[in-house]
Amino acid sequence: MGKTSCPDESNLVYDGYAAGKHHAIGGSGSNILCLPKNPEWKDYKDGVNTWRGKLYGIEYEITQNKPYPNTFHDKDFPCAVCLSTRSPVLMVPGRLTCHDGWHKEFSGYLMSQSSTNGRTPSEYICVDEQLESVPGGDAGRDEAVVYPVEAVCGSLKCPPYVNGRELTCVVCSKRNTKLK
Repeated sequence: MGKTSCPDESNLVYDGYAAGKHHAIGGSGSNILCLPKNPEWKDYKDGVNTWRGKLYGIEYEITQNKPYPNTFHDKDFPCAVCLSTRSPVLMVPGRLTCHDGWHKEFSGYLMSQSSTNGRTPSEYICVDEQLESVPGGDAGRDEAVVYPVEAVCGSLKCPPYVNGRELTCVVCSKRNTKLK
């Protein structure tokens, strides 16, 4: 994270924008994602919706000149996804197709806890678009729940992202992890 390139021992899969939950709002996802610069969309409802996870662009908060120079304060946070022989599976948020050289396992929608005060953050997960459910599991207990995640413009670049649009995702595997 924080780079647009990879170390010499690995190959760049894609670079993009670091994104995560709002620092002052509960719920939503708890992990930071690297969103690609070229999102792909499927079925969605434009506009800001209720009962959705939210994903925001991340910016640096460096005010004390430590451990990085404060010239990075309030700058947007880039990211790069790199391949090494130790990373054969990859979830790519904001895409329906895999990058060149990768095999699509499944695609769907990004989901997390709702972005609401009082909610504990969850991990952002990719849920297959061909949903299934547990037979008999329809009691509606609301004990643990996930919601679709939508983009929020600001530090997250719009375009290419669209405020309030549900984000897609794809899970990809690398059949041959030998580096070029």
